[in-house]
Amino acid sequence: MSAEIYVIGNFKGGVGKSTTAQMLGFESATRFDKKTLIIDLDMQGNTSDVMNLTHMNYPVKVGGGDGEIMEYDKTITNVLMGDVSTILNLDEDGNILSFDQKVKVDEDLTDPKEAIYKVVDNLYILPADMSFELYDDWIKEKYEESADRFKYMQDRLAPLFEMFDVIYLDVPPSISIFSKSAMYIAEWAIVVLQTQVKSMRNAMQYLEYMEFFTKQFDTELKVSGVLPFMLESGDAVDKEMYDQAQQIYGEHLLKNVVLKNARLKRYDGSGITTERTKTGKMKQWDKRTHDLFVGIYNEIEEHKEWFE
Repeated sequence: MSAEIYVIGNFKGGVGKSTTAQMLGFESATRFDKKTLIIDLDMQGNTSDVMNLTHMNYPVKVGGGDGEIMEYDKTITNVLMGDVSTILNLDEDGNILSFDQKVKVDEDLTDPKEAIYKVVDNLYILPADMSFELYDDWIKEKYEESADRFKYMQDRLAPLFEMFDVIYLDVPPSISIFSKSAMYIAEWAIVVLQTQVKSMRNAMQYLEYMEFFTKQFDTELKVSGVLPFMLESGDAVDKEMYDQAQQIYGEHLLKNVVLKNARLKRYDGSGITTERTKTGKMKQWDKRTHDLFVGIYNEIEEHKEWFE
């Protein structure tokens, strides 16, 4: 078994990349029975937090925590860099003025298999936290060549590639060592497009940079879909932007569109839910949201057939 690896991309923040990684990961695991891993490569750790909340929402019998939180004893930092020490600078009353972090033992690397945590059955997370901020400077000191930096992350994570069917890489919204390493590792790119002028440009910039990157580093990254995210269903400007997107992205633009969705917004604070009625049916708003991302998952699978 070798995982299909996806990077979720756009160089603009707040367009729905992390939400897409979270939802596709959840549907892949629970609706399509794929052993699925989400790797959080964003030092803010938002996806790690949402996956922890999701774990709490489900009973132990389906791999959840039944209200119990997961303790992320190991993160992507430990896998790539080893242990990191935190030194707190306090005032005379014991209040934190600032903190410094540094790599303590970079030879004492954590086996990546020991840094993955079960969210629910079939769904796992390799979490990140703020300590991952150190990775940029650290890897640049370790390797002079860009390709060697990217290959280092790939080699460290490689044991996981044979354990899972699907892996989603959640990256920060910037051209950085994190996003470029993900481009190097991934086989497929899902580009998230928000129907605003600035995001339209950023999505195009992402695709242009991706084309440059694949040529420069001789990788096989392919676009499996451009996902229109968070449109206002009755907004004339959004409709105009969507029409422009159809002209720009053509058949790559997914037909499934993520409209502004209160349930998706709630998942940021509650974790992903599948609430049930007394008769056992999924409640309407959860069902609509999950069915949408099932449709997105299926459409991406159809697009991938173009490359066979």
